[in-house]
Amino acid sequence: MPAASESPAIRPLPLIHRLRPDLFYGWYVVTAGFALSFVTVGIGFYGQTVFLDGLIREYGWSKASVSGASTVYFITTGMVGIGVGRIVDRFGARPPILAGAVAMAAALLWLGSIDEPYQLYLVYLLLAASFSMSSAIPMSSLMNKWFVRGRARAMSFSQTGVSVGGLILVPLATTLIADEGMGVATQLLAALVLIVVIPLTIWVIREAPTAHGLRPDGDAIAEDDTTPVGLSWSGREAMRTRSFLLLALSFGSILICQTGLAVHHLHLLRDHLDTSAAAFGAATIPVGSIIGRLLVGRVADRIDKRKVTAALFATQAMSLGGLALASHATPLLIASVVFGLTIGAVFMMQSLLVAELFGLASFGTVLGLLNFVTSVGGGIGPLLVGIVAERFGGYPAAISVLFAIGLWSAILILFVRRPQKAMGPL
Repeated sequence: MPAASESPAIRPLPLIHRLRPDLFYGWYVVTAGFALSFVTVGIGFYGQTVFLDGLIREYGWSKASVSGASTVYFITTGMVGIGVGRIVDRFGARPPILAGAVAMAAALLWLGSIDEPYQLYLVYLLLAASFSMSSAIPMSSLMNKWFVRGRARAMSFSQTGVSVGGLILVPLATTLIADEGMGVATQLLAALVLIVVIPLTIWVIREAPTAHGLRPDGDAIAEDDTTPVGLSWSGREAMRTRSFLLLALSFGSILICQTGLAVHHLHLLRDHLDTSAAAFGAATIPVGSIIGRLLVGRVADRIDKRKVTAALFATQAMSLGGLALASHATPLLIASVVFGLTIGAVFMMQSLLVAELFGLASFGTVLGLLNFVTSVGGGIGPLLVGIVAERFGGYPAAISVLFAIGLWSAILILFVRRPQKAMGPL
């Protein structure tokens, strides 16, 4: 009987694998994930603070009106994510990534041509949908399929592209908007999305190792071997568990903090620093995020993920307390870096906890539902900060509120346990 690797059902790996045939192909997927995250999340998440600042400065729109659009944006990403999760479980990650890339490019072109606040809300609906299709849910699904033992490390490397995207694209887009205006900046960003995302998705990204005669982490697959993916959960079953409720409350709370600061960060720094220093300060968050994500990726496969997550939440709360009190360059930059140490790793831990608690068979469905619930928190954050800042004397009061919410989320996550349908304690 022929070996499994010679079976007609086994698909050949893409040609790029010939560059290093001795390297487990999962690392090619990780590298492609890095580049995709650089573009889609670098623009879709970190771009929020650039767009907010640019629209306020170019058109004189109020913080509250622009922040409201960001609220619509983050809630819409969660709503679309429910469908994206189901599509990923059924058809794989590549179809939504490709569709999301085209939609993101179209949304960016549209964003550069608006001249009324109401148009921003319409653009953000499309931009949010594209972000959801091309970012966290499909990319996390890929990493969880290709790796088990090294899952956190692989995810940390792939998602470091998010931070590098923020590090490079935030100052670049800020400078382009200041020098050329929103129209030119968004055209260039749209071109970047199409040039990077579509070729890599078609020619490099592959769904799962078993289709290519491999097992997760690079082990050879035996003829009668199957890779366990855990029990299957319907969305309704998952949402009824105490585990899902606590995950939703804790991550929803911390996302109020993350998006609340991230969207307003550049404008907050402008209250105390000049334009170039503020742009540099905004880039400190992705710098910290790179360091934090890589550090957490080295330990999260060996330490209780709840404790790691709680430590991240508490650290983020402390950094918010520092930002609320700071008024000079050095403490502002230090607090920004510490905030960045947590921001990327928090998103990574959400995916890792879902995979560990609920398994892979329904990973997209459960993560999509969780993203919807937590995106409500993400949507509340920018609007909450904008309203409190305008009504209660500026950003210090608003960031102090986020500090308290961050501590609350750190406590909640410690009470998460494995749902009863799964076997064994967490």
